[in-house]
Amino acid sequence: MDQYVDTDEMDDYVLDRPAASLWDALDEGEQEAILIYVSKLVDSLPFTGRKYDTSQALQWPRLIRVRGGWKVERDGDGEVVIPTAIKDAVCEEVLARLDTSNDSRRKLQEGGVTYFKLGDLWETYGDDLQGGGIKGTPLRSWTAYRLLEPCLAKGARSR
Repeated sequence: MDQYVDTDEMDDYVLDRPAASLWDALDEGEQEAILIYVSKLVDSLPFTGRKYDTSQALQWPRLIRVRGGWKVERDGDGEVVIPTAIKDAVCEEVLARLDTSNDSRRKLQEGGVTYFKLGDLWETYGDDLQGGGIKGTPLRSWTAYRLLEPCLAKGARSR
């Protein structure tokens, strides 16, 4: 497996969302490609715990240390699963990457600009965004980051 979410899961996720048209505009190959790409971005983050199976391609599912041993997420049938928060974060990040409405701002942020003024219009960018994404991560979506934050190693958490 090289992605956390398949196209059917993403279709279900965006069903009632205004951004559904951005997803639906992609052909099947583009949909697969962005799901794989975003899964790799999420996978690059420093998570707590360790892989459930050392031979698995992706970081999740993971064993998380709890009092008395290790825990892994399971479904109602006892099968090991990827947590919903991970899948939802991938979906949110896909939607953020498909939304091009803030591309001009993102380019300024990627260039390190913290203040921009044009006539009476001005903007100041905080240091919580670097490289066009959430500080210290490749993510553009704050929703995705907040879903993943509880799973991140302590040093990776933004405060």
